[in-house]
Amino acid sequence: MKNIIVTFVCLVCAIIMSKPLPCQAGQLRLFVKDVNAVGAKNKDELKATLQTLLASRLNSAEISSVGTAEEADVIVTGTYISIGKIFSIDTLASNRSGKVVARSFVQGENQDELIPAIGKLAEKLTAELHKTNIAATVVTSTSSSNSGAFITAASSDIIKSSEFRPAPSGDFIHQESVTTSNGGWQSKRLEGAANLIATGASLSDGSREIFLAEDRRISYYRKNSDLKKLDALELGNAEKIISIDTLAVDGNTELYVTIIRSSDVLSQVFKVQGEKLVRVAEKIPYYLRTASLAGGPKKLYVQSMGRDNDYYGDVNEAKRSGTRIETGKTIKMPRFANLYTFNQFSDKEGKIYTTTFNPDGYLLVYDNDANELWRSNDKFGGSELYFQREGADPRVTGDINRWIFMNQRIHVTTKNELLVGKNDGFWILGNARSYKKGAVYNLVWNGSSLEEKWRTRDTQNYMPDFVMDESRNELLLLQTVQRPGLSSRGASSISIKKIQ
Repeated sequence: MKNIIVTFVCLVCAIIMSKPLPCQAGQLRLFVKDVNAVGAKNKDELKATLQTLLASRLNSAEISSVGTAEEADVIVTGTYISIGKIFSIDTLASNRSGKVVARSFVQGENQDELIPAIGKLAEKLTAELHKTNIAATVVTSTSSSNSGAFITAASSDIIKSSEFRPAPSGDFIHQESVTTSNGGWQSKRLEGAANLIATGASLSDGSREIFLAEDRRISYYRKNSDLKKLDALELGNAEKIISIDTLAVDGNTELYVTIIRSSDVLSQVFKVQGEKLVRVAEKIPYYLRTASLAGGPKKLYVQSMGRDNDYYGDVNEAKRSGTRIETGKTIKMPRFANLYTFNQFSDKEGKIYTTTFNPDGYLLVYDNDANELWRSNDKFGGSELYFQREGADPRVTGDINRWIFMNQRIHVTTKNELLVGKNDGFWILGNARSYKKGAVYNLVWNGSSLEEKWRTRDTQNYMPDFVMDESRNELLLLQTVQRPGLSSRGASSISIKKIQ
């Protein structure tokens, strides 16, 4: 089964690599030769496989993998050596004159680590090319108008579509209102690798409530000129937080926390009382989420968990009544949609559409009759947050549990503009995911498709979550600056981007 998957991946990559890629100004053109294989079975097949995998993972915004050595600015050669179960892949990159400009290697203990190792090798080799500033010398020799680093970054936090997609001005939405302040704010390093962020009330002194959630910990902050931690709660070892949301109820902030415990959903609700979080309901058998559908008022929505289905039935409006959740109006879910992946928006005539992600990360738009109207060409979303449930076949997966990955939320503003997160990573294989940068995209419906209006600059770290504070026209981006380990909870940071 693994050989079939690897062969399929290589075939797709080979098809992509066979097509010429347009080089942006300042891109480094790179060619990967066949990787020499020593001590391995099926040497000829392995050479082509390693070449294809490495070339596809080196291809990025900064590097363009080309099909022949004649087109390349840099040529990469490599050697794969296998001794018993242990393998090593060593590579070196040379410029056109034959001078070595970068070296890198990776090792692994078994063949299951081969594909992740190729991803790590590509990342290390890219970093070495950055260190030697090879792009600067290549660009200087090929174009008098380009010099310096791989790609010149935009000076603002919000990149308008006209800045990265040149075309006649008539093809673009007027964006006079989409400007970026030189302000913004960046937090210091926060203890704990948080997966989720939510905002609460804006207070009379100008401060606002911010909530972060790790796997088993909730932290309550108040943001004014600085970020002050007021309270923290820790759950049991068998519990995991997969969602946090807020709602203003009778002038107080309520925090809705979706918790998985031993393959069941048993959520809790907390109320902000001064500088404390007080539990007001627990053991709620629903997934919980608050959202503003089609730019309307923010409401609480719930969905059930099934015995065999991770998300069972349709979504319902709901409200808390004491320690219970009472359900109301039903919202039909189209294919692929669940409580956390869907949202709704309306067009200029007031017609309602539903949008969601499919399992592969493509963005879909449906009409009221659940007919698919549009599907994105690019993938969006991407999250490392997951929960587990029993029921997998260990003979097939090697695990008794199924891994259910969450995804980025789709936010809809009062102007019916969509805000969608997008994380990119250097490798994703089965249940192993590792993202390294993220961005938020603003999309608008033009009557036939979703069109990009603006996006943020890429973060320098994995972006597990974001939230829009529309009352202040601010985006709050959560970043993971250090992943958790055996002896560390990791670390996070929050950056605030102002949009005017």
